[in-house]
Amino acid sequence: MKDDKNLFQRWFQTEVSLEELPSGEPPEPTITDTEPTKPSRRRVKLYVAGAVAALSVIAVGWLLSSVYLSKIMVAGVAIPARSSDTSLASTLNTRATTYRLAVAYPNGTKKQYPLSQLGFTLDKNASVQATRHQQHKFAQRLKWWQPVPASVVMKTNKAALNNFIATEANVTVQPSRDAVLSIEKGEIRITDAVAGKQYGLAQPQKTILASAHSLKSGTIKLKTLTVNPALTASLLEPYKARLDKTINQPISFTVGDKTITPSPADIASWLEITPDDKSKKVDITVNSGKVQEYINDAAAAYVYPAKAQIETKQTDGTTRVLVAGVDGADVTNKSDAAATVAKTLLDGKGIGLPLSVSYESFQTITTGSYDKWIEVDLTHKRMYAYEKDNLVKTELVTAGAPSTPTVTGQYAIYAKYDQQDMRGNNVDGSRYFQPNVRWINYFYKDYAVHGNYWRPLSYFGNVNSSHGCVSLVDSEAEWMYSWAPIGTPVVVHK
Repeated sequence: MKDDKNLFQRWFQTEVSLEELPSGEPPEPTITDTEPTKPSRRRVKLYVAGAVAALSVIAVGWLLSSVYLSKIMVAGVAIPARSSDTSLASTLNTRATTYRLAVAYPNGTKKQYPLSQLGFTLDKNASVQATRHQQHKFAQRLKWWQPVPASVVMKTNKAALNNFIATEANVTVQPSRDAVLSIEKGEIRITDAVAGKQYGLAQPQKTILASAHSLKSGTIKLKTLTVNPALTASLLEPYKARLDKTINQPISFTVGDKTITPSPADIASWLEITPDDKSKKVDITVNSGKVQEYINDAAAAYVYPAKAQIETKQTDGTTRVLVAGVDGADVTNKSDAAATVAKTLLDGKGIGLPLSVSYESFQTITTGSYDKWIEVDLTHKRMYAYEKDNLVKTELVTAGAPSTPTVTGQYAIYAKYDQQDMRGNNVDGSRYFQPNVRWINYFYKDYAVHGNYWRPLSYFGNVNSSHGCVSLVDSEAEWMYSWAPIGTPVVVHK
């Protein structure tokens, strides 16, 4: 009975006082208001042992479940989480091999594309490692009944992906058209932009990447998208204002007492307008070559080369003028003027430039009293045939180019061939070969008057283009070959 009372006291954590009672009778408990007593160490140990045992059972059950019951999901296919790395890699590889991305096109057709055509390659090792890392996370172990999604790692060929998007995931229905800034006859115009339309994806890379990384074959449907032009009319307005200021500024060139004033259309022809849709800007530049052409044309009335005066001595010792000389004139600062215009034109502040004129006296060439003789005017690209002081024929020629000029002076024909192959060196050191050249008259070293069948007719009388010889069309060369015997004087001048 005493042991039961002690147990009762410990259970209710109370303090009991006992008095001496007659032997054989149980003591009466007296309960005081003191604090409860703590349980015995033995009972605490029993409680702890029970709790540990229960937790151990739970832990073992959880561990066994996480190991033997958890799954890994690979593109919808579940495999045991305890599968080997080799097995996991094989499953990943199989899903990557069978994966196809279907693209639904506006015409109702579909095309399927493997990972390789999208620019992706499965990295098996990295995918296995990433999946295992995800599988062993504590949070994932707590939710062992939820399958672990496989972590797919891809190697991406960006060029191939972008090419796939451009060629297979975009269908242009109507291309966009940028606004156009132009000048026509001095009038500046802006043509409005037109928005385009295409079938595609709003976020093509993100959409395709998401599908590929899931390894679940699926379909993406192209949508109708608006393609906005890069350059709009409002963006071009500031450039229009700048052009208007440029072509309407006052510009003048003075030659002596004459003033040359280009029109707005003339000034506009010197400008080049280059739109840049990537930077959404317009580059306005000045073509100095076109400015040079304008100045050359404007100054043409004041530019003419000097013409040599041809005189012949008579038998009585007097001199007779066969061709009267003419002084030449040239505008000497055309290139400088063009460069100044090109540099300052876009400032829009107006330009006034003087064009300097210089004069050149003609040279006098005195010949003997020849029965037949030839005059070659390199400047005017003409050949004249004389019998004594009578001009009997005028022919158009193409003589030596600026880099290979024809010699000047007084010579005589020393050899003649009706046909010959010609060869020699070009200015750049390369060799040239011209077969079957006709009607050849050598007058100094390897310089000759001969026929030319390879130049267009427009060259004769307009362009000096030879390696130094004086060339005529074959029919004119044949006449000269027949008319001029060996010993005929040849006078060459600029």
